[in-house]
Amino acid sequence: KLQFLYFIVIINLKLNMMKRLALKAGSPILRTAQNCPMFKEEWQMTFHSGEKLVSPWHDVPLVAAGGKTFNYLNEIPINTRGKMEVATNVEGNPIKQDIKKGKLRFFTYGDIPFNYGCFPSTWEDPNVAVADCGGASGDNDPLDVCEISGVRRELGEIIPVKALGVLAMIDEGETDWKVIALPATDEYAKYNTLKDLTADPVYNQKLSEIVHWFRYYKTTDGKPENSFGFNGEFQDEGYCLKVIEETYEQYENLLSGKSENPKKLWLPNRA
Repeated sequence: KLQFLYFIVIINLKLNMMKRLALKAGSPILRTAQNCPMFKEEWQMTFHSGEKLVSPWHDVPLVAAGGKTFNYLNEIPINTRGKMEVATNVEGNPIKQDIKKGKLRFFTYGDIPFNYGCFPSTWEDPNVAVADCGGASGDNDPLDVCEISGVRRELGEIIPVKALGVLAMIDEGETDWKVIALPATDEYAKYNTLKDLTADPVYNQKLSEIVHWFRYYKTTDGKPENSFGFNGEFQDEGYCLKVIEETYEQYENLLSGKSENPKKLWLPNRA
């Protein structure tokens, strides 16, 4: 039943997306460019298709070529500390380093123990309260993803992944879903469900490390521990697909103007 659900959701997502996105599944790998050395306020990584500037948030399909997996955009490589992210309010949505109180942001808790990024063409709507997270609304960002293979992914790398579960984090009063993913390659063929991960001692330990990391990583900046829906328990691949579908629909509503855009996120002109 779960495999059938997965197939139906993927097909519906892909059919809807292909009507709108400029870059269709199977497009060439995007070229990236950096304007200066990293760890400077002006640093940014832009994305290009040929000579055309494209957005990694808006111009990369959620569904990968073949229609069975998702495109994952890596923003922060494993075992690093710089808080890089898609700049949702900047034209073209380059990856930039987050700035808080005038300073470049780094994880003071330590190196991040997994690759961290997002799914393009998704959005957690701050106007929508999430019942399973105590009514906390979305965080106004694309859907976050933890890629847990342990293989270092380069900054800006885009790969197809399988979504195997999701963690319901509540960060400073906002819902901030964390999808758990593995590459869609033969090496990880036997991992297709959350149960497959929890049955493997190595990946089960990684899941525990993810909860620990997200609970405490801001405490070294003087902030309280983060909390979670479902008592910090991961939800399975079926629930995860529901979250992906909902955040895709919320993204579509953002583009169409059905949802408010109070913080002036940069959106492409599709006219």
